[in-house]
Amino acid sequence: MAMISAKLRNSAKGQPCTFQIPGICCYDPETTVLAHIGDESKGMGNKAADYSAGFACFSCHEAIDQHRLSKLDELFYSLRAMQRTWAHWIKSGLIILPIDPATAKRRPKKKSKIPSRPLRSANTFARKP
Repeated sequence: MAMISAKLRNSAKGQPCTFQIPGICCYDPETTVLAHIGDESKGMGNKAADYSAGFACFSCHEAIDQHRLSKLDELFYSLRAMQRTWAHWIKSGLIILPIDPATAKRRPKKKSKIPSRPLRSANTFARKP
């Protein structure tokens, strides 16, 4: 049985389409739903897991469901949509990825925007009469 998440399904409401298939997409966030992409949990009477999905407008969802694209195009737009959708879920906190300690050590630390010492004003260097 595939993983079902009401939060992931509901997160599609009002979002822009992540499939954005040229010549097909209607770009209407009012029609966006979570469109499932086939994975190994999909079978007779079973949808794919909710994390194997993308935000689809009515037109893109219909094109994917009815297989109106070539297999290669369907694969490309489905994978791109799933990556874009995952990026949204991670950014919004619906999916949380743990930080790998080994990788975190190699990342350069962000430089502080606060100067380490006070900046001197232009008057500091002015000669006194």
